[in-house]
Amino acid sequence: MPKAKNHSVEVKVTPEQIQYLKSKMEQLAARNRSWGMAPTDYKTLYQYLAVQKITYLYDDELYEGLVFVDHNQTGIAEEQLDAYLIVDLGDEIQLKLFQFKYNEKYEHGISTNLLYAFVDRMNRVFLRGDLQDAATLEAYAKVRAALDRVRSGNRRAKTTIQCFYIVNGQNVSATDASKVEIIRSTFSHDRQSYGFIFETYGALDIYNLCSIGRIPIQEETLDLEYDRGPSPFLFHEIGANPNGMPVKVLVGFVNVNQLIRLVDRYSNNELFEKNVRLFLGTGKEVNKKIIETITSNQSAWFGFMNNGVSITAENVVVGLPPSKQKVKIMLNGMQIINGCQTVNALYHAKYDPELKDRFQGNSNVLVRIYQIDQASTEFLDALIIATNAQNAIRPEDLLSNDTIQKTLQGIYRQYGIAYERKEGEKLPQSPVSFSKEQAAMAYLGIWMGKPSKLRNSLSRREFFREGDEYYKAFDLREESSDPPGPLPDDFEAGIFAYARALEILAARCLEEYCRSAVKKLQETESRGPLRKGAYYLARVVYLLNQREIKDLVDSAKGAEKNPQTAREFSKSINEIAQRSFQKSKELFLEQLDRYVKEKSGNEDAALKNSSFAQQVEQAASTGLPIH
Repeated sequence: MPKAKNHSVEVKVTPEQIQYLKSKMEQLAARNRSWGMAPTDYKTLYQYLAVQKITYLYDDELYEGLVFVDHNQTGIAEEQLDAYLIVDLGDEIQLKLFQFKYNEKYEHGISTNLLYAFVDRMNRVFLRGDLQDAATLEAYAKVRAALDRVRSGNRRAKTTIQCFYIVNGQNVSATDASKVEIIRSTFSHDRQSYGFIFETYGALDIYNLCSIGRIPIQEETLDLEYDRGPSPFLFHEIGANPNGMPVKVLVGFVNVNQLIRLVDRYSNNELFEKNVRLFLGTGKEVNKKIIETITSNQSAWFGFMNNGVSITAENVVVGLPPSKQKVKIMLNGMQIINGCQTVNALYHAKYDPELKDRFQGNSNVLVRIYQIDQASTEFLDALIIATNAQNAIRPEDLLSNDTIQKTLQGIYRQYGIAYERKEGEKLPQSPVSFSKEQAAMAYLGIWMGKPSKLRNSLSRREFFREGDEYYKAFDLREESSDPPGPLPDDFEAGIFAYARALEILAARCLEEYCRSAVKKLQETESRGPLRKGAYYLARVVYLLNQREIKDLVDSAKGAEKNPQTAREFSKSINEIAQRSFQKSKELFLEQLDRYVKEKSGNEDAALKNSSFAQQVEQAASTGLPIH
């Protein structure tokens, strides 16, 4: 969840950057027509775009999860909270709280007084609710109830509270930067003890998240030790080269407190690029060992027992000392590509109330620093993967350029469909638009029959990381291997590849129709579980009409590869969804009610449970086709 705190220069967004943000909002609306948002409704779309870039949620997770409580949108008393989002990561439940400020001219910055009022209120209500009066808590009753429902379904998980103040003007001004640090210090204990954080975002931050995937980090300085023998560190200046190798490489020891300072300064994982869940927690064995070593009489060994930290930077300046003093290394655009577990475990050891008295702050850790030419993206990607299995690039991004995705994009281009295989790419105008993530989730949930996996954020991302299901869903070969795998670079699409592309399109049509139909429903009581159960609804529609849908695929795959074929195919799938939706809705709600009563659980827990998915599957399989 990236966010930088470079307040040294106050920079306004340019007209070109504003237009770029608008194009991203329009693209978000275009690939999610079931949301019912006009492509020019920038005020609403900016909120969704900003939250998505901060959280890295997929489109459907974002729309289902982001709940607005603002008075102007819902009629509920605002009480400084505009929207909330609850993310269950298995071992951690994150309650994300948002306040938005939108200005048509993309002007005006963040008021530190309003920021403090928002953060302080969220802190008191959600961390210290037992000390607040009933009238104060009433405005947040629905949020607290929603959080309690998720907690009841996962009692072992800890809960963290995250506050986000988002504007489409400027972030905190340079003159107010010190005030923000004071606010941050006010809640520093709650951050360490309860995971309570707050972050501010301006339009330039969201632009950077959209365009380069992260917010540039300001220049930082590390001091390398210079008091250990005649050659205390390695400095290899390679220089510009045609092989994509680093320009400079440094290896040496730094005091652990310097890395802890960076973690504290960039409190929201900015140092670790796009992967917002790099730190695996203090319960993991590797992190237990790190903490045990740094808080024991073996702390002097730490730098030799730990694998160290790998850092990349856009520019590295080495300040050699006149004598045996510390070597100052200035880093621009730094990223920690390996060592997230180490630096976060060190931070925990220093500030945890039960450990801080044993923390050995005189310990060092080995660092490797690489200055890499910005054109050497291939080397950088390879370095990240080679040095860290929990790499800082999303697995979805690593697959953007594989032969499967390139082939699918080419097929969909023939059908006049805008298929987004790579984040940020410019797509042709099309009435049908969706991303590879949307394609994957629709096929996994609807065609492969695994909707319960889509209620878990980790399971979604494992789809791209682990490979097996990815290659099964996107298998484009006539003769599949077992298990299927990557395609050769010279792969040529045959009839089977077109059939798979049409199957994915059918799944997307069913999903989008069900989401649109749920949005139009008047029964507010059932709309909530139906909205969360869109993949289940679409799966039931598919099962009720499986033979007819497969016949449509068989017919279309041999037809002309043009937009007209895709339009007729999509129209037929939508007609099936239209006549089957009511029965699908009734069947789904009946099974959900039955499951919750029998298991004494709640709806959210049911939707994640594979046994509930099997129950729905069995009920739908006994249903008769609808004509």
